[in-house]
Parts: sequence; structure tokens; C-alpha cells
Amino acid sequence: MVEHYKYLKRNWNATLAENKAFALEFIFSVFFLVFTMLTFAKFTQFVEMRKGIQFTDPILRHFPPRDLTISLFVVIYSSMIIAIVSWLHTPYKLMIMFQAYAMMVLIRMVTLYVLPLAPPADMIFLQDPFTQYFGTSSSVDNNLFFSGHTATISLLMFGVGKKLKIPFILGTLFIATGVLLQKTHYTVDVLIAPCISFICYDLASKFFVFRYGRSPHSLYSENEIT
Repeated sequence: MVEHYKYLKRNWNATLAENKAFALEFIFSVFFLVFTMLTFAKFTQFVEMRKGIQFTDPILRHFPPRDLTISLFVVIYSSMIIAIVSWLHTPYKLMIMFQAYAMMVLIRMVTLYVLPLAPPADMIFLQDPFTQYFGTSSSVDNNLFFSGHTATISLLMFGVGKKLKIPFILGTLFIATGVLLQKTHYTVDVLIAPCISFICYDLASKFFVFRYGRSPHSLYSENEIT
């Protein structure tokens, strides 16, 4: 534990010493992410008041809904904690993930505005304590295209290191399957989510390389990256 702390401290000190502007960019990325999340919370209130389009999903119509709310949130939030902890010793990577997530939320606002959908007829509402805390409606129903939970864990999966890749792939499959079994989303909502996450991760990574001219891991010991 002590060695891990020393390694983490050494990496942050090395990053700050190498790039004096990093601290400012990192702080801006954090504030921009928080601003984006708060804006999204207000935006979903508008989304919930609109009438959306409801259609018959060719896959969902073959089975009854199952309530997996607790399991879904245990997996998604524990995955978020594990991923963030794994990025703490790579400051550049942590900043990239904050930027990619903010980008994903902005894209989701656009898709929700352009394509309003009504929930499947026999949907089981997904009660999200995190979104409730940020001021959105108590139930997530019209907040459909694309699946935010699937997109979030997909983004985490793209960002974690090799040692965590397989568990996060399994977690992504569980979340994607779970929101379909609960009929919280249409199939298309779930299928498009990992694609959006990959685009956001790829753009944020390429933007970093464009600015710094190298990989975000180049400053750190590769054999110690999780």
C-alpha cells in the first residue's frame, strides 16, 4: 500500500514537473465534466416532459421484463470506482477519461433531443440514485437513445488497462443484457452505445496525442499500468 502511494505520488509529481499547464487543463476538465453533468440533469427534465415515439422492438417482444435494478447499479458503480482508482496513478489517462465522458454526455444530449423515444410498453423503471441526487426525475423512462449505462461502462472498458480488460468486458455485457431484460431501453439504444463510447474515447486520446505528441502512458512504467 505504501509503495503504491509512493508510485502514485511520483507519477503526479513527474507529470506536473514535465508539463506546467497540466494542472490547469486537468482542473478545467473536471469543472467541464461537472458542468456537463449538471446541464444534462436539467436537460433530462425537459426530455421527460416530451412525448416520444414508441415502437415494437423485434427482440424485446419475445420475453417479459425482469427487475435487475440493484444488480445493474452494483455493477456500474463498482466498475466506475475500480476504473477511477486504476487511473489515479496515470494523471494523463484520468484527464482523458474525464474529457471523453463529458464528450459522451454532450453527444447523448444531442441524440435525445433529435430522436425522442417513448419507453417500451412493459418497461420496468430504472431508479438511479445518482441521477436523482443531481436533480433529474425520480424515474428514467424517456431518457432512452442511447443507453447511458451501457455507454458508461463501455467507455470504462475501453479505458482500463489489460489486467482489467476482461472483467470490464464481462461487466459491459452484463449491463447491456440487463437493461434489455428489464426493458429499460430498446435494442438499438444498447447497440449504438458502445460505438459512441469508442468514438469519444478515440477522439479524446487523439486530441491528447495531437497536443502532447505522444501516448498518455509514455511517462509511466508500462509494467505497472493496470
